[in-house]
Amino acid sequence: MKWNRNLPIGTRDKLFKEAASAYDMEHQVNRSFHARGYQRIETPVIEFDDVFSAINDMNLYRFFDKKGRLTVLRPDMTSPIGRVISTTGVTPPLKLCYSGKVFRANEELAGERNEMTQAGIEIIGFASIKAEIECITSAIGVLKQLGITDFQIEIGHAAIYQAIVQTLGLQENDEEAFRQALQNKSLFGIRSFVASHPSAMDAFILALPRLFGSVDTIQEARDLTNNVVILEALAQMETIVQVVDAPEHLSVDIGLVQELHYYTGAIFRGYADMSAVHFLSGGRYDSLFAQFGEDNWPAVGLALNLDEIVSLKRRTLKNKDADAKVFIHYSLETTQLAEEVLAQTPNASLSFFDELSESIAYAEKWQFSKLIDVSNNTILELEVTS
Repeated sequence: MKWNRNLPIGTRDKLFKEAASAYDMEHQVNRSFHARGYQRIETPVIEFDDVFSAINDMNLYRFFDKKGRLTVLRPDMTSPIGRVISTTGVTPPLKLCYSGKVFRANEELAGERNEMTQAGIEIIGFASIKAEIECITSAIGVLKQLGITDFQIEIGHAAIYQAIVQTLGLQENDEEAFRQALQNKSLFGIRSFVASHPSAMDAFILALPRLFGSVDTIQEARDLTNNVVILEALAQMETIVQVVDAPEHLSVDIGLVQELHYYTGAIFRGYADMSAVHFLSGGRYDSLFAQFGEDNWPAVGLALNLDEIVSLKRRTLKNKDADAKVFIHYSLETTQLAEEVLAQTPNASLSFFDELSESIAYAEKWQFSKLIDVSNNTILELEVTS
């Protein structure tokens, strides 16, 4: 039988330490959210295509079921949660948390993962800016618990981009060109756009690629516009930064645009010095639930890319002494003694080899720091050389 030994584009195996770290991290993040009063929710990996109509521009893994209905592997967790609320009769306000796989069919050679493990929270039914502040505060707290310290969360606002699009009356192609130039912070692209779409907002739009950094950037943006919607958005961003009060971790980006188009209010992304991509994203999406026939419940969400955080920790953190592994060699006659030593020894495992030499060779190969031999009914500790 022939089969392809290669993995599909954008997927990878996790082995041993990485797999264990990913598993532990997912549970740690969920415990952190649970401690802040969030209730866990789980949704299927496969959903009907209609569930994601709000993000139909994203590359999805689509396929037909046996009845000919179009289904997809979920590309995000927010839309399925909206579907749950519309079909189960659960009534907001709600504070939900989740974790699981999401799938996005990115272009080949783009260097992006097509399969990711996400964990996050959804705060539904709260119109107050306290919900945005809670998301960001939760993110900072959980990242610190995970040992990530050199991160930055950029605060933006979806209404700024939307106000420009509406004021200029941009149609689909022009809007996409503007979005790409803004996402890439392309000075040339923005200048070309303004040249072909002149308006009273020219000075503000031309400045967008450089309007990011400290909270002082908000005042610089105010000085360039009198648009009421944009001024209100800037005021909300300023409030969030001031109340969270974590200048070492917060910055602003006036031209921030999220990949998903359903955001309506404050938006945010998280980066770290050793990470090439953002590992945190979220924001307010007050109009998403209307697509499910529900009222426009106000909502804010936060998503963490756990795979990227695991990789980040592996690149930046050294192994701690607590990670030292112990291998226990025993005979059938000393099985009980071996179990007692195992119960009392952190990060230990039993050897199933009959010969001590085999146990030593295995411990050296897999970088155990110590071997305990109880095969003669005594406890003998041996150092392992790797």
